[in-house]
Amino acid sequence: MDTEVLKSYPLCHRCFGRLYAKLLHTSNYERGKSVKMARAIQLESKLQQLKERTDAEEEIEKVKEELTTLYRSGLTEIKEVEGVEVVGEEGCPWCRGIFQERNLEEILEKTLKLLGEYQYDTFLVGTVLPKSIKKLEERIKTPYMESIKQEFNRTMGKLIAEKTSKRVDRENPDIIILINPYKKKVKLQVSPVYIKGRYRKLVRGIPQTRWPCRHCKGRGCEKCNYTGKRYSTSVEEIIAEPFLEAFKGKSEAFHGAGREDIDVRMLGDGRPFVLEIREPKVRRVNLEEIGEKINKSGMVEVLNLEYGSKRDVIEVKNKPHKKTYLALVECEEEVSDRELAELEKKLENLTIYQRTPQRVSHRRADLVRIRKVYKAWTERVDPRRFKLKIYCDGGLYIKELISGDEGRTTPSVSEILNKRCVCKELDVLKVHDE
Repeated sequence: MDTEVLKSYPLCHRCFGRLYAKLLHTSNYERGKSVKMARAIQLESKLQQLKERTDAEEEIEKVKEELTTLYRSGLTEIKEVEGVEVVGEEGCPWCRGIFQERNLEEILEKTLKLLGEYQYDTFLVGTVLPKSIKKLEERIKTPYMESIKQEFNRTMGKLIAEKTSKRVDRENPDIIILINPYKKKVKLQVSPVYIKGRYRKLVRGIPQTRWPCRHCKGRGCEKCNYTGKRYSTSVEEIIAEPFLEAFKGKSEAFHGAGREDIDVRMLGDGRPFVLEIREPKVRRVNLEEIGEKINKSGMVEVLNLEYGSKRDVIEVKNKPHKKTYLALVECEEEVSDRELAELEKKLENLTIYQRTPQRVSHRRADLVRIRKVYKAWTERVDPRRFKLKIYCDGGLYIKELISGDEGRTTPSVSEILNKRCVCKELDVLKVHDE
């Protein structure tokens, strides 16, 4: 093994051994010292042979120079070198003494103090390296080397596990401990808690998510009575607030499988959702108790609450869901039983071409969506009104399916009946999981 690197960088035993970390199953310190020792034995043996010759002065100087390099890097067992100052661990250009016991103890103390505020079962240590150390690693890199961050992660991980009886989890840790050992700085990256379930919205007039005041953008003004909100509450707030309090979280994010309009109820067995609690200090609470508290609101109910994961967020946001709706339709003119029967027949397995509705065009891309109605049922209320139950693709705007939205949705109920129709009330009866 080449000790040439020691001429430019007097690496301590541990750091020199890290250059060959993927060889020999031993510690970096033992590996580094052993390699230096083996080389020193070769050199001292060669030196004895050279001393017996009269023409070897130049070669002797080269051997002594390499022995001096090894001695300076901490191999003080060499007997042929005198008067050379040894570079200790603190002077090592790579580790700069970060593995010294007093340094590790100081970092460990800071870490345990921060962790004391949180409930957790698993953790992972991540080491933050200064740019100068990253550049050094690039310059001295060997095919067998491991980064110093890997060794420091391992070392601190063992110390923290011993002190806390918590386990290291490389896949999904509750807390990631980020340490800059050179500056002795520690910060925590707390993984969110995810709760998944379904919600029913029992009243009209509240949005799914918090809706900031459009005048002050959430800062608070006279228009919104200094609440910062356009609506006093939302499905998100009713569900999230008791969870946020119980988990002692810093903030939350609400992820729903689609959304219903403010004036639309969500009935049946509810809409799937995932609530993300960020930076929670508590990770386990009684979900059933919190669910009961939410259900007393009279506006929103939650069902099937359980702990989830980040994968559930991706699924709930991206998985397509068919829907069943119930609409109260009002027509300008009377509509006959024959016309209603014809409407049911024509809507079945009908492909709908729907340009972005005018009412949402300010916040949605202007494009034509292709959706399908699979089945429709009608029930008369009076001569001009009827209930329309529709089983269709998710993402179909039902109000515009009824009105036609001035020709932007075709075919529409208005077009099929040849009468101007509007949706007076709308409920989501089911969000289908299959």
